[in-house]
Amino acid sequence: MENKYRHTNTTVSLINYHFVFCPRYRRKIFLISNVERRFKELVKIKCKELEIEIIAIECDKDHSHMFLNCPPTLCPSGIMRQIKGYTSKILREE
Repeated sequence: MENKYRHTNTTVSLINYHFVFCPRYRRKIFLISNVERRFKELVKIKCKELEIEIIAIECDKDHSHMFLNCPPTLCPSGIMRQIKGYTSKILREE
């Protein structure tokens, strides 16, 4: 894995976060057909909107691992709040 630094007019940063996302009560939602595939698509859409680069994303039956390269303007709790809120709302509607 090559380190990719983010450059702006005043800063240079390399911020990588490893998030482990567990659904409420560790429900095994990723065993349902097409939920894992759709979840990964939604995460990619939201990360593109937030200018976050996805280094790796993997799902198990009851949790997901995300390794993300983020800009320094976003806090970890804000990133997860937006990703979890967005994916949860759309997956519930579908």
